[in-house]
Amino acid sequence: MPAVKSNRPINLPLSQVIAVNSKSPIAMASILHRVSGIVLFLLVPVMLCVLQVSLSSPEGFEAAFSNIATRFVAWIFVAATAYHFVMGIKHLLADAGMNEEFKSGKTAAIISFIIAAILIVASFVWVMF
Repeated sequence: MPAVKSNRPINLPLSQVIAVNSKSPIAMASILHRVSGIVLFLLVPVMLCVLQVSLSSPEGFEAAFSNIATRFVAWIFVAATAYHFVMGIKHLLADAGMNEEFKSGKTAAIISFIIAAILIVASFVWVMF
């Protein structure tokens, strides 16, 4: 054991990273923004296939959107887009110098979560009913 404490960073297990970051709305907003980007990236080919089928004919449109699973995937896509958009605006404002302090950043993250939640619920009603 060395006598001098090392200032080198250590690799934490994922469970500890989640435990530390789950307490901060700013960190959660950033992490979920990345997750929503990954979801959008993975769902773009799926949604393009659904779009192709739905535009082929009126029967194709009915076949594409009569299935509840397809509508659910479409809702996930719309919800991820809404969340990614709201948090992207928050990040752009932070890059412009707004909400750089901890308190204002936390407030901006909470307000962004509320706006995103409203948009996600509205998109569920719009897509599913």
